[in-house]
Amino acid sequence: MKKILLATMMLGLLAAFGLTSTTLAEDSSDAVMTWTGEVIDIACYIPKGAKGEAHAGCAKSCVKNGQPMGLLTDDGVVYLLTADHKDGAPFEALKDLAGENASVTGSLAEKGGMKMINVTGSKAAA
Repeated sequence: MKKILLATMMLGLLAAFGLTSTTLAEDSSDAVMTWTGEVIDIACYIPKGAKGEAHAGCAKSCVKNGQPMGLLTDDGVVYLLTADHKDGAPFEALKDLAGENASVTGSLAEKGGMKMINVTGSKAAA
């Protein structure tokens, strides 16, 4: 009886782990893509809607002082921007572009409705 119970528990754990790893795989992508939009400081954009040229000075100051940075695309989607663990320079360069349009290259991850770009490349938008 103990062997049957143990075997059932093991199958249950394996099934749960399999579902979890499948779910995690669906939430992120290793595919490299490029997005274009305004680099925003999330601390001012979310509560106040602050963005654009009139807010650029504040946005630059906020992100350089550690506030979270995002990308607001033309279709109104906001992506949280994060530094790549291997090379944070493209992420850091975006801080100088806060309040301006930029092209951001990286991989997308999504969890609980939040979308995040792991930044591997960036430049001012043409």
